[in-house]
Amino acid sequence: MGLLDYLTAHSMDEDYAQVAERESSKGAPTPNRSGAAALLILGLFGLLVATAAVQTSRNAVETEDDHQQLVTQIQARSAQVDARRDRVASLREEVDSLRAQFLDASTQGRAMTARLDRLGVRTGASAVTGPGVRAVVDDAPGAVSAENKVLDQDLQRLVNALWGVGAEAIAINGERLTTLTAIRFAGSAIVVNRSLSPPYVVSAIGGPNMAARFVESQNGAAWLDTQARFGLQFDMTTEESLTLPAADRINLRYARTPEDSQ
Repeated sequence: MGLLDYLTAHSMDEDYAQVAERESSKGAPTPNRSGAAALLILGLFGLLVATAAVQTSRNAVETEDDHQQLVTQIQARSAQVDARRDRVASLREEVDSLRAQFLDASTQGRAMTARLDRLGVRTGASAVTGPGVRAVVDDAPGAVSAENKVLDQDLQRLVNALWGVGAEAIAINGERLTTLTAIRFAGSAIVVNRSLSPPYVVSAIGGPNMAARFVESQNGAAWLDTQARFGLQFDMTTEESLTLPAADRINLRYARTPEDSQ
């Protein structure tokens, strides 16, 4: 073979062979370890997220079931309480009816009924209707300080003044007053059996001319002086007929028979 023909046939093949030999001597490329670690971390994170989502979904279902069970129990207990309250009210009406029938059967019983009615008015155990006065008390216009607002002691003075001029029954915002009723502050509200909010409506039953007797009395004059000094709003009107509700029943915990009645 001629020299020119040999060079033409083998020069390019040998060059390629040398290049291939050098590349093979370097060895196969190693995988990127940092990339694999990142993929592993992402996989673990995805697994944790999926697990948390599944657990949250299960907890939400359990919480909803528990909530629904509690709502059902509360509704059932509320229905029981309402039914028992209705039963108590029905029994009270039955007892009152039987007592009235028994007492009306004799002169002594009718006298006892009259006495019970009087005691019911005085103790607040019975609703009462009659003439009297209605007083509306409120804070001074634009009041910002305590001295320009109605205080518990202000209502106490007003109530005591009404008792002093012959009131037989008094209620504040519909709450009947008894010998066990307290007019006091609790936080920022005046409490008379429950929290009240102004204006305070004081209703008193005690016959005609109560308003005039109130103004002329020493306690009434002292109240009016306090009202004028601190700018409290006050309006008293005479009413031909007022109806005051009975006070909440008081549970008797201890009682004994007086010695002189034995």
